[in-house]
Amino acid sequence: MRNRDWTTQLADTIKAATERPFSWGAFDCCLFAADCAVAVCGTDPAEQYRGRYTTETGAKRLLKKLHGSLDAAWDYHFARVAPAFIQRGDVAMYEGPNGRGVAVFWAGEFWSVTEDGVGRIACDPVVVWRVE
Repeated sequence: MRNRDWTTQLADTIKAATERPFSWGAFDCCLFAADCAVAVCGTDPAEQYRGRYTTETGAKRLLKKLHGSLDAAWDYHFARVAPAFIQRGDVAMYEGPNGRGVAVFWAGEFWSVTEDGVGRIACDPVVVWRVE
């Protein structure tokens, strides 16, 4: 169930992250999307991951150990919906230049972590999760 003031909380979460630089295990696309999920519904899909890796290899190793894959980790917490039915606050997985990543859908655009902080990205969702 979504928080009563989820739209304000999500907007504040995105705004606060716009100048935060990328850092594996401290601020990467999955942790940002998880922060947004907390703002929307109070569920933290990254609770088991926070502070437990510092590199891409470490993230992949932990992901494989705990859930098997990136999509399985998100499946554990949220239901999938067809990409055509994405709504504000939902999380999308996409194929990016560096592999799979996740983004949050807000204000008609996808937001994810870039090298310089959170920003709008081009995204063709492979999988979408309804965050509620």
